[in-house]
This record gives sequence, C-alpha cells and structure tokens, in this order.
Amino acid sequence: MLTTSTNRALALPEIVFEILACLEAQAELCPQQIQASLRACSLVSRTWFFDANVFLYRAPYIRHGRGSETKVNALVRTLTTTNRGLYVRSLSRCKLELWEMFPSLDNLFDPCPRLSSISLCFRSGEKGHLMEPFETEAFRTLDPTIAQGMAHIQELDLTSVSINSIDKDDTTYADAALNCISACTRLHKLVTTRADWSNIRTISKHLTDLSISFLAPPDLKTSVALAPSLVNLTSLHLHHAPQAIPAHDFSRVLAQYCRSLTKLDICPESITTQSLETLVLHNPGLVSIYLRNCPDIYTAAVLKHPPQNLEFFDMGTVDSQLILMALALCPKLTSTGKSAPRNNNTVEFWQSFLEKARQIQELHVERWSDFHSKDLFFNTVLPKLGPQLVRIWFGWRDLLGCDELEQVLTSCDRLQVLRAPVKGNGQNLVRCFKVVATRSRLREVRLFGDNVKFCDDDKRRMQRFLPVLCSFST
Repeated sequence: MLTTSTNRALALPEIVFEILACLEAQAELCPQQIQASLRACSLVSRTWFFDANVFLYRAPYIRHGRGSETKVNALVRTLTTTNRGLYVRSLSRCKLELWEMFPSLDNLFDPCPRLSSISLCFRSGEKGHLMEPFETEAFRTLDPTIAQGMAHIQELDLTSVSINSIDKDDTTYADAALNCISACTRLHKLVTTRADWSNIRTISKHLTDLSISFLAPPDLKTSVALAPSLVNLTSLHLHHAPQAIPAHDFSRVLAQYCRSLTKLDICPESITTQSLETLVLHNPGLVSIYLRNCPDIYTAAVLKHPPQNLEFFDMGTVDSQLILMALALCPKLTSTGKSAPRNNNTVEFWQSFLEKARQIQELHVERWSDFHSKDLFFNTVLPKLGPQLVRIWFGWRDLLGCDELEQVLTSCDRLQVLRAPVKGNGQNLVRCFKVVATRSRLREVRLFGDNVKFCDDDKRRMQRFLPVLCSFST
C-alpha cells in the first residue's frame, strides 16, 4: 500500500500525543464528550489506538444515574482482563460515583499501581441503592491489599448521602472514612461530608486541600495534635452539617498554625469572627474568600486586614458600605461573587459601585432585585461593566428572554463563560449567539429553563458558527 503524507502524519507519535493531551486538558470541563472523543481517536489507526487507550483509562468517568452500577462493575471486569492490563496501569484518577465498588478495590489497586486520585460515594438507605457492602467488615478494617493501595492515594473524595431514618446511623460511614483517611499517608486533597472526627488520630502531613462538613468536629486537644499536620493547607472549606456541633475549637487552632492559605470557604458555625480575623492576618496570600450566610461582622473582620491579592470575595447579603469598602481595599478584586446590598440598594449605590469596580471581571446576578430593578441592571450596570466581564452567572429566579440574552451577549465583548436561565425555543436562542459569533470568545455556555429544548440540528448550528465552544448544555 502506498504511504501518503496523511498516513505518515497519523503515524507520528509526537503529534498523536499532543492531540490527545490537548483533549485530556479539557476533561474537567466536559468529561463525557472527552471520553467519547478519546474512544473515536482509538479507532484512527494502530498508533492512535495504543496512545488513546492510555489517556482513555487514565481518568475514567462514569456519570451517576440509572445503570451506573452496571457500568462500574463492567469497568472493574475490564480492568482485570489481560488485554487491557497494559493500558489501565496508567490509571491515575478514578472519578466514579460508587455504590458497590469498595469490595472490589483490591481488584482495582493491583492492576493500577499509579492510582493516586479516587472518588468514593457512599449512599445510605435509599430505596434501590443498597448499603450492605458498605456495612461489611471490609469497610471498617480495610484489608491489606486495599490499605496498601490507599497509601498511594493523593486525592480522596468521600461523600455520604444519608436518609432521615431512626434505624440507621452514620457510625459505619464514620469508621470507614477515618480508616480511609488514616491509610492515605500521602494524601494531598481530602473532600468529605458529614464527617465525624471525634475519634480521629492521624492525618497526612502532605495535606494541602481540605473540604469538610463536620457532624462532630475534633475537640481542642485533638485539634492541637492534628494542627502540625495541617500547616501546609492552601485551601480550606469548613462547612457545617445540620444540628452539628460548632467547629470553633478546630478553626481557632488552625488560625494559629496555617500560614499558606490561598482559598477560604467558611460559615459562622465553623469559625468565630476573632478566629477569622486571625486567620486572614496570618494568610496575606489569600486569593479567594467565600463567606456563607455570615453576619456583617465577618466581612468586617476580613477587611480589618484585607489581603492585597484577593481576587474573589463573596460576602453574601451585607451592608452596602461593606461592598464598597471591599472594592476600595482590595485592589485585585475581580469578583464579589453573589454579594448583594441589604440596604441602600439604590441607583446612587450602584453608581458608586461602578466607579470602584474597574477591575471586576465576573458578575453573579441572582435576582433583578439585587440590582434595585431590572431596568437598572440592563440600562446602567450592564453597559458599564459589560466590556470588561469575562464570566457572568444568572441565578434561577429570573428568566432571560431572547432579546435580553442578545443584549447580554452584545454588551460583553470579553465574555468566556455564560450561565443563564432562559425562555424561548432553540431556534430563537441560536440566533442570539449567531449575532456575536464572529467576535465571540465564549468557551462555555450553560442555558437552562423548563421550556428550553435544543434539537440536535440547533446544536450543530451552534458548533458551526462557534467552533471554539467547548461546552454547551441545557
């Protein structure tokens, strides 16, 4: 067979690698589409098959939903077959929502020695989603094969979903979660909900990212013992489970030890204003702060020592003067998140906001009333901020019509990310995007609404005049 230039190009391994690496870089944005593209790439040629399978099995993604248990079990069987063994050894990230996977983890770790990130979803008591495997001895003790595999895990996501049932408790989940955490001696990132740390003894000294919702936080003595292992934290998310014990002792200790935080996400039940002030003072490199349902004194505590590199500061609903103060004291602030004025929500306030918001690039619009009125938003705020906005997020409370959506698109020259609830049919909405297609910088569009239906032809038209669009969903 004659060798053409196309055949030679398709056989060049360095080109194949660059193409596949570019695909994988977008996996976080649209994992299902990337998985489908990688499977298509594996059918191009033998060279593409070998390289595409490495990328395909490195971070398998199975969406939670009907039939996902079957898909997970099929993946486990695939991982243990000899013809896939070479490819699955490259597996490093396993982002799966699992119900019955834990008893099979010993079969997963053996063929996948490079596994460093895993997400485990433990669901409790839901009809049709059984928890019997979770309540076996393997979950509470961790057999040696699983314990050895967990020792290599650097990212661990433990999620618990429990029903309100008097005959079920979270004891089994707490025991299993603590066993997993103690076995992960190289852990860098931990995400867990409804956590009971009243009996925790050890945690990885490499931990940099902690996201936790305490059901029962550690006491003061245990917090002091854990603190030396948490000095390297760069991201801290402390949330509060309903009817849980406040985590004030734990956060007060962290405020004294942590010096490297760049991201902070907290609620008033997890920290006091005094501890928050200390935490911000000791971490001048903070880039993102999210205050969830916090009184005004929490925002004031942050602004006593405002981080000069702060880019994102969500204050919630606060006194209007605190929003203006944050804009004045934080020169690099590009987003105030869902911050909204509780009082003085007037044209005069928004004029002052626009004068100080020269660096704002992201805008969250939860409701028109946050901007005093719908007309004020479209006639004053949007024309002023639009040319500099990169991301704009609309909440679900107010729908955008096609004319309003077109006004947003034409006002925001730099817009890359759009999330909005809309009303109208697919054809009319497609026309809105076509108006700005030649100069659009959009990378991600998420539209939602009860009566919005995009047919396949509408989506193909979108891709024709917005070819760089990575994700478009309704």
